Amino acid sequence: MSAATPSHAPSRARRRARALALATAVGMALPLAGTLAAPAVADTGAHRLHHGSKVAGAHWMYFLPVYWTSSSPSNDPTVGVEAAVSDADSYWRDVSGDRVSVSLGWAEQWSRINMTSTEIATCDRKALTREALNLIEGTGDSRDHLVVALPGYSQCDFTDLEIMGPSSQGLGITFTNGPVNNTWVTQRAMLHNDEVSSTGSLDCLDGATPVPLGGSCKVTDYNNPWDPASDHPYGEVGSPLASTLWSLGAVSDAEYPQLQVGIPRSMTIARNGSSTGTRGFYFDMGGYRYHVDYRTAAGRDSWIDTATYTSAGGTVRTDPGGGVTVHRQSLTDGHYVRAVVDFHPETRAVRDTQRHPGLAAGESYTSPDNFFKLTVSSANATSATVDMSFPALQKVTRWSGADRYATSATISSRTFSPGVDVAYVASGNVYTDALSGAPVAGMTRGPILLTKADSVPDPIVAELRRLNPKKVVVFGGTATIQDSVLTQIGNVTGAPVTRWSGPDRFSTSAQISANSYPAGVGTAYIASGRVFTDALSGAPVAGKTDGPVLLVDTNSVPSSIAAELARLKPNRIVIFGGSSTISTGVEATLGSYAASVVRWSGPDRFTTSTAITSQSYAAPTDTVYIASGRVYTDALSGAPVAGATKGPILLSDTTRLPDAVATELARLKPSRIVVLGGENTLSYGVQAALSAYVTPR
Repeated sequence: MSAATPSHAPSRARRRARALALATAVGMALPLAGTLAAPAVADTGAHRLHHGSKVAGAHWMYFLPVYWTSSSPSNDPTVGVEAAVSDADSYWRDVSGDRVSVSLGWAEQWSRINMTSTEIATCDRKALTREALNLIEGTGDSRDHLVVALPGYSQCDFTDLEIMGPSSQGLGITFTNGPVNNTWVTQRAMLHNDEVSSTGSLDCLDGATPVPLGGSCKVTDYNNPWDPASDHPYGEVGSPLASTLWSLGAVSDAEYPQLQVGIPRSMTIARNGSSTGTRGFYFDMGGYRYHVDYRTAAGRDSWIDTATYTSAGGTVRTDPGGGVTVHRQSLTDGHYVRAVVDFHPETRAVRDTQRHPGLAAGESYTSPDNFFKLTVSSANATSATVDMSFPALQKVTRWSGADRYATSATISSRTFSPGVDVAYVASGNVYTDALSGAPVAGMTRGPILLTKADSVPDPIVAELRRLNPKKVVVFGGTATIQDSVLTQIGNVTGAPVTRWSGPDRFSTSAQISANSYPAGVGTAYIASGRVFTDALSGAPVAGKTDGPVLLVDTNSVPSSIAAELARLKPNRIVIFGGSSTISTGVEATLGSYAASVVRWSGPDRFTTSTAITSQSYAAPTDTVYIASGRVYTDALSGAPVAGATKGPILLSDTTRLPDAVATELARLKPSRIVVLGGENTLSYGVQAALSAYVTPR
């Protein structure tokens, strides 16, 4: 049994259900057995692919038996259907506190479908879907579930097959083939049609030793001990996981919160089957979502402690028992199975049973990478208290938000107090203007906030209100930030807003410099106007030494930059980056504008980053900032902070700390490291690796 998405790509629009009717062989439309009731809980938003459609309320089941042979099967396909739906209704009303109900719309006798011999030979699921929908008049919605029953054809390699998400006609579809347990099919049909993923188990081996996590892991789908989105290996169905109820919309976000990774927290969670309180929580880390909840032998779970087994070490355990459980769910592999982590892994005599995955009071678990530690500090019949910590991450601070704009606002809020003299605004989609603006912002102790071209994102609006700046400077022309954005900023802050720009990126760079630096600067810094990486580490250096960053083309010094250099009359020019980004010819040309020209570079962006910092910062340092060498946005907002606080920015790869950067961190001996950006730009693995270089003082 498996869940699948049909090849015809079902529509994802949610619509209020309308009447379904079966087009019978004689052309008479059969009415619904009931009228759709108003949902007990309103829809809570758009579909979340494989994380639930949030469709608590009244669900309806429709049973459509079909055959393709010349004669109709002789058995009555409706036997047991009404009882199965009634059982499902009792179950969901009980476990959801009447937030979910299930009713039978209709159950029909056999209808013949027309499929080609090729389609029959392969039990073509696209053809089955086509034929089933041809028998249906009207459309349904996410709470309507059509079960298409086949008599048991050898060409079909499934017992029951639930389609993940709604069909092109809005309703969900499930196929069965031969005798099935209709109660369990009803459960899975409802869940998978509403995009609630299946549940299974996780078996991991470190060499030949079973471990909860680490080593080589295998997910076994549909053999979860308790949850209804499973094949029920114990022959019983327990209370659904908190994540199942949350995905279905029967538990709210407040009742099932997301924890912020890196911040220790103690959570008291109610047992599965409770109707009130925090039911569990989840956190995302390293491409996985970890779901945490608590189960005791009560209510629908009263059976979980009735059987026992003796472990390989001689411990008698209840089978499968309860306790605090963790289900790991991949966010990247396309299957999204929620697999229970076995905290008491042993070689089992019976493959799908004789296990006790949960943690009891006083037990704890630390992941192999030391990313998280879970301790059950107390537990009773109704609730458990779980202490979450993140040992490898807590020594390193992370400033991030939901997107580049929220991250920009977070970086600003962690550094700048209300009443700043000036706030700078730059494009979140074009990096060039902010590269020259960042050292100016650092020198004047003002933040750089990123904006969209045509509107100011909500997090930036909130941060501008908090900052209450005396004035606002926008970097770049109308092609990157429209005039309407300046108007919006003025309305938000009540401060004067000015624009510093030129007809191109080089002229804008020169204009920013001309508005900020007097003639006779000690050092002017030169960066590529075509590649962003070198200037990311260079901008804080320029900010702390009160020198401009000017952009040049790969093989030429633009006339606007030449004029600005002639005005500045710097004593020294420093080039950021190698000859592939700024040619030796440009280097020679720059020699006519200063007494000395030096180049700080390395064989790649990460080594160039360390070359810049090694020339500019003595050890030990207070704070080092780490930004992505692949994505520029976080470093643009971080550069003024680094410049103002006299700390370097070093670049890292997304999932690996480069050797050159590790060596430079060992030299710098920072007492604090701040990661700029979220897990997608700098992984938790990088954050954990950085913790080794924090030197408390």
